[in-house]
Amino acid sequence: MTGHTALFRFDADLEIGGGHAVRCCTLARELEARGWICRFAIGPETLETVASMSDRAAECVAPDDMALLAPVTAIIADHYGLDINDEKPWREFARHIVVLDDLADRQHDCDVLIDQGLGRRAGDYAGLVPSGCRLLLGPFHGLLRPEFAAMRKTVLAARHSEKVQRVLVAFGLSDPNNLTARALAGLAGKGLRVDAVMGAGAQHLDAVRDIAAALSPPARVLCDVDDIASLMVEADLAIGAFGSTSWERCALGLPTVGVIAAENQSYNARALQDAGAAVSLAWHAEVTAEDFSNTLNQPLCLNEMSRCAAQLCDGLGAGRVADIINDLAEGDAPVLRSATMADADLLFLWRNDQETRRQSKTMAPVERGGHLSWLHDVLTNPDRDIRVAEVNRHPVGSVRADRVEDAWVLSWMVAPEARGKGFGRRIVARIVEELDGEIQAEIRDGNLASARIASAVGMTPRDQTDGLTTWAMRK
Repeated sequence: MTGHTALFRFDADLEIGGGHAVRCCTLARELEARGWICRFAIGPETLETVASMSDRAAECVAPDDMALLAPVTAIIADHYGLDINDEKPWREFARHIVVLDDLADRQHDCDVLIDQGLGRRAGDYAGLVPSGCRLLLGPFHGLLRPEFAAMRKTVLAARHSEKVQRVLVAFGLSDPNNLTARALAGLAGKGLRVDAVMGAGAQHLDAVRDIAAALSPPARVLCDVDDIASLMVEADLAIGAFGSTSWERCALGLPTVGVIAAENQSYNARALQDAGAAVSLAWHAEVTAEDFSNTLNQPLCLNEMSRCAAQLCDGLGAGRVADIINDLAEGDAPVLRSATMADADLLFLWRNDQETRRQSKTMAPVERGGHLSWLHDVLTNPDRDIRVAEVNRHPVGSVRADRVEDAWVLSWMVAPEARGKGFGRRIVARIVEELDGEIQAEIRDGNLASARIASAVGMTPRDQTDGLTTWAMRK
């Protein structure tokens, strides 16, 4: 047991929906698997809205009573109505503050900020978070339940149909805009198998059931579904909004016809359509049943949409985020600082280590004079960035990012005395947080340790040439 405690602050109701609760509970389970104790600061409406929270009622306190649990290791807040003025007082009883945000529209006082939106950049939060705040951006840090990663490999191998036969309609627990009804009406006469998912308390549930029963074949209406992943596996196409469920669909390579159901979804809608993973219709008030019908009358290139979607999220983000929070609490989070010529001897020693050379692209020892010249060139080249990783001010490794055409190519070393402690994964994950676009690494075949690191940070093997495999990802 770590002895660490996390206090989650979020709300859910028929207007807000249950998305904040789902991703917080997902992260809570990951932290609990690492020995943390998790508590929840929520109101009674949240317990009524999210059925799964009923099992955690004993772990909940009212938001006004958060300080009664002092001290806590971390407060984790996922709430669009909170900002720096709410967070600053938490410093009196919490060592760390973690914020989940999608809007980038207000200031925060936090140590870690998570925004899983596609295409988010550090500049979006310039001036909104403290200096030194870690920004965990993009679906790479999407808080998905473990079943999505568990099913991913099998379902992606099976997605090869270009014909829509089964559709999943899911606009969240509450669907206050009654988009489910419009989508089902648009599917009339198409002869498709349809599953519609809603919350048992949704205000338009009865109307949706009437429309579903009139379809041929009748659509299934499922309430408070616990296993949405299995429904996504069975579907050829999803119809839904562009909230956090977008990354669940991407992890399983499920193409989407989507509607912007809230202001904060516009960013995701544009990015997912630009990436080829989805078709974005319009703002919810402007979308009609005919829009859904016309879209399904057009060829959708399902295989290509599935491929594009699957590249955006691997479903492992919750574990990555939990590791980072745990490292922060333990004081084991690597800090990357820019290398200088004063690091020459240290880097020279690591580079000529026998195991490092055995796994490198160039296995021969390097000469000191050549090494000094090389390091000087790297430090003065704007397209090359070399960092030294330190834990508690002790060097544990290095990582380099070279700009090659339109991609960043990574290489890394772990100090011999620091191997076997997970620092390699943490170091590479840390630099990946800062980079945008295509990220690659060339790894010698048989270098299982580096291959595991590349996989852990979200890369997948792409090309193999002359005993080297190129691993790649896109942020």
